[in-house]
Amino acid sequence: MVKKLLGNPLLGLMSLGVIVSAVVADRATLPAISAERNSGGTAQPATVVTPAPESQFVPKARIQLNSDRTNITLINNTYATIAYQAVGDTQPRTLQGRTRVTLKGLRAPVTLTLDRQDAGLLLVTPRPSATSPETLEVLLDTTTDLSADATTLRVERTGSVFLY
Repeated sequence: MVKKLLGNPLLGLMSLGVIVSAVVADRATLPAISAERNSGGTAQPATVVTPAPESQFVPKARIQLNSDRTNITLINNTYATIAYQAVGDTQPRTLQGRTRVTLKGLRAPVTLTLDRQDAGLLLVTPRPSATSPETLEVLLDTTTDLSADATTLRVERTGSVFLY
């Protein structure tokens, strides 16, 4: 019996009470990895081009950048404290409930992380400021909709704003 189980490792693990999740791919179904040959006949890896976020997702807002700079005003409409960080520009900070803060002169692209300290879900609504075209206002509200929860906001060099 042991020899029989060793011949099929998946069956052997299943018979031992171990739950296994595996993906087995046939070589014929795997995508081919292409290579280009240089003038000396040596294979060079093909260039992989990652599409810009604008071509993959619909921006939630657009703002005008002042050169490559932007301002972001966070408006916490919840009663919870929210931790935030402009990655590469600020250290982690906190914003108390029912308060606001403006981060000035952030260089695009900029990624902003957000985290409710009470572990609740966060509805993030970015919009251009009515008084300053290079300022993004970000409304932070509570939600019970898991699909609406957002923890990362990104402003691209084009002024497009995305939520993740």
